[in-house]
Amino acid sequence: MGNTTSILNARWPTDLPADADHALLSAGEYMMKLVKSVRDAEASLQRRSKKKGSKEAQAGEFNPSEPKTLDIFVASSFPQWQEDVISVLKECFDAATSTFDDKAIQAALGQRGLLKNKKAMPFAQVTKKRISLLGPAAFDRALTFAEIDVLSALLPYMSNNMGYSRVNIVDLGNADELGSALATVAESAVPGEPGILVAKA
Repeated sequence: MGNTTSILNARWPTDLPADADHALLSAGEYMMKLVKSVRDAEASLQRRSKKKGSKEAQAGEFNPSEPKTLDIFVASSFPQWQEDVISVLKECFDAATSTFDDKAIQAALGQRGLLKNKKAMPFAQVTKKRISLLGPAAFDRALTFAEIDVLSALLPYMSNNMGYSRVNIVDLGNADELGSALATVAESAVPGEPGILVAKA
């Protein structure tokens, strides 16, 4: 290759960036997490399709190696109830001690009618743990990358390496009215965590 010295004698590069590109790292982590979620969805569909009497079994057994399609539902905003829970947690967080006032949280969630939502308390607990691990900066859930752009870059991999004959990215912020089956999947989508639907082609 034209090299006259050994790599063992090479000096450490001096033109490396001073700081890590956190947006790029986050996008890479997002890609890996999504690929795993799609693989898990395939395995789940395959199990359900083998179960006699199931809705999936009526459509025939799902085989991941056969033609298949993937719909990815991308949300541009978080559900309002999640934003309300985050607001309560912020109010009840002591930055000096990095602790939450659990009694105040319970009372505030009740006053705002959020306890009627069965998802509110589990979400609050998960968020509290995240803040405890990452600090107050974790209150900000805004993505540091353009989710649609990252998914578009991932399309060739999903088609060529994962074997999907069709991959459809649905931007829920601009989507037309969805059918009931698709709407159920789309409902679970939040920024950074898209809803996914795997099906036989």
